[in-house]
Amino acid sequence: MLTSQYADFDACEYERRLTGLRDLMSRDRLDAVLITTDTNHRYFTGHWTHRWGHKFTSLFALLPLERDPVLIVPPLETGMCEEDAWVEDLRTYQPPIRVRAGVSLLTEVIRELGPGARVGAETGGVLWSRMPYDDFGQLKSNLPGVEFTDASQLLWKTRFTKSSAEIEYIRQAVGITNRSYRTLFDTVRPGMTERDLYSLLCVEHLKRGMDAPGSITLAACIPGDARSSNRSLRRHTERVLTEGELIAHDAGGVYRGYWSDYTRMFGLGRAVQKHKDAYRTVHECLQAAVGTIRPGIPISDLVRVSNMTLKRAGYAEQARHVTGIGHAIGLDIIEPPFIELEDDTLLEEGMVLTVEPSLYTEGAYFMLEEDVVVTDSGFEILSEPAPEDLPVL
Repeated sequence: MLTSQYADFDACEYERRLTGLRDLMSRDRLDAVLITTDTNHRYFTGHWTHRWGHKFTSLFALLPLERDPVLIVPPLETGMCEEDAWVEDLRTYQPPIRVRAGVSLLTEVIRELGPGARVGAETGGVLWSRMPYDDFGQLKSNLPGVEFTDASQLLWKTRFTKSSAEIEYIRQAVGITNRSYRTLFDTVRPGMTERDLYSLLCVEHLKRGMDAPGSITLAACIPGDARSSNRSLRRHTERVLTEGELIAHDAGGVYRGYWSDYTRMFGLGRAVQKHKDAYRTVHECLQAAVGTIRPGIPISDLVRVSNMTLKRAGYAEQARHVTGIGHAIGLDIIEPPFIELEDDTLLEEGMVLTVEPSLYTEGAYFMLEEDVVVTDSGFEILSEPAPEDLPVL
């Protein structure tokens, strides 16, 4: 296994991940963890496939505490498993594959753990199990002596910190978004449509090496228009851009599975002073939050310093309602830990965060965002830092 250029990492990287998970499994007395979701599948096995887009295709990985990992896939997928997966125990289920796909084979594999096994599954913690509800019910019915419990926190904890190899992929993704934004800023003008902006960013991300573009949304403050749909980021429409509007634009994409995601703002042709002032306030909130980052501090401190900055700028009422300003990022565009007042997770070297304070005032939605790595002594901003003053293009 892992003998081709299609593998994302070497075997040592996957062994490190499994060892970290097993330490947590041993603490929680789990005999195995069942993986049914796409990014956990890729994280722990190395295998990736377009078949995640087929709702009738089942792909499973079982990660035992003491035995070797097992991959369970349909026959058509074995070829790519041999190219990119580090797991050597590869088993296939036979058709029919559209109803209860793979459940019988998965039952047999779990039985190999022995009677009374405790198996962790992705049943909570912002993880959506990809296994159909009835299929999971059948699996439990097949295994009356097995206890299934939630393992979502263990899986996220294992993924909290990124290796240097993972960070390099994120760095590449962010670099592509940096260059794509530059092209957007050089190109955008009144008369283009919102969809033109979307298409431009999609094409720029792809031609510069992204696997796929994503997280491409906008919020527009249009003179004379007070639609509520423009008060937060939304999908693009066929609307024609006009001079004098203010745009907050989010963009990102996936490189070797890893995401970039950050927001920039600009005025089109001109901008009023009130908007320039509000932009400066959000920029100050962003700088205060990012400047707080270092190992050992509670992630909730980023929200507190951002809210203090918001209050000092005269937005105390809005600050009172702000409970979160971002999240971690990796194989998923939104991952725990979340930058929220209720989250006291301590920052660790290798975490990658998107810090994104926002403000709604003067009829416009203001938001700025940076992709940031927690280093051994502080932080590194991967995205090209947002300018201090509102750009007018």
